[in-house]
Amino acid sequence: MRIKIRPAVMSDAKDCGCILYDAFKDIADRHRFPLDLPTVEHAIMIAAICINHPSTYGVVAERGGRVVGSSFMDERDQIYGIGPVSVKTNLQKRGIGRKLMETLLERGKNAAGVRLIQDSFNAMSISLYTTLGFEVKEPLALIEGKPRSQPSDDIRVRPLKKEDLDDCDNLCQRIHSIKRSNEMLDAVKMSSSAFVLLRQDRLTAYSSGVTFWGHAVAETGADMQALILGLGSIVPEQLSFIVPIRLTHFFRWCLGEGFRVVKPMTLMAMGQYKEPEGCYLPSGNY
Repeated sequence: MRIKIRPAVMSDAKDCGCILYDAFKDIADRHRFPLDLPTVEHAIMIAAICINHPSTYGVVAERGGRVVGSSFMDERDQIYGIGPVSVKTNLQKRGIGRKLMETLLERGKNAAGVRLIQDSFNAMSISLYTTLGFEVKEPLALIEGKPRSQPSDDIRVRPLKKEDLDDCDNLCQRIHSIKRSNEMLDAVKMSSSAFVLLRQDRLTAYSSGVTFWGHAVAETGADMQALILGLGSIVPEQLSFIVPIRLTHFFRWCLGEGFRVVKPMTLMAMGQYKEPEGCYLPSGNY
């Protein structure tokens, strides 16, 4: 079976999205977990966004001139994030996913580090990523819901502004020893769900978005709790975010507030990695 790997282009979006939807639905159905991508149209939109973004590098696998898989890498900041990765269901376990990953890792070999998040119940993907050199760093849980409590009067949660970016950078640097500057600049331009928490006019937490692809950083667990309560009072829909379950106090607080666990996940990394020193919520790729 001859496989050709080439850069993704916009005309690939429909094929990539359909394969992405089918592959993620197949693994979710087999393990009886809810779908990450509710419709084929949503998956096609995700693929199109990844292909169109100037700082996301995408590749597709072709067999006989037809797209049979794809993978994407976020190159906006010093740590690259991989995902989503998918292969046509009837062609899995034939080395296509490995070829896609090897292509991305070769491109990202000079990055400070490369990270990804995978579903813990997906034995095939965790085996692949481990053999490629990734190491497990954090057990995670995707949770969703609305908090029962109301925010206190001594904090203020408001939309992210461009003038907040330096403070967000400094906070991320203190907690993670990295910055996500370009990602946060995108959040200012594109996201209506990016917010900051202020205590006495000092920024102590932020979220780039209250969705699967958004991340959040806070000085303390109490600041992250306050941010979540503030978001719960502002955002009409349910909140959905990824929690490191080793943050036991915060995770227990989330459950006590009525959030439910959707599925277990795993953060994996290659290259630079420093144990975070505060409270944080990873995004869908790190």
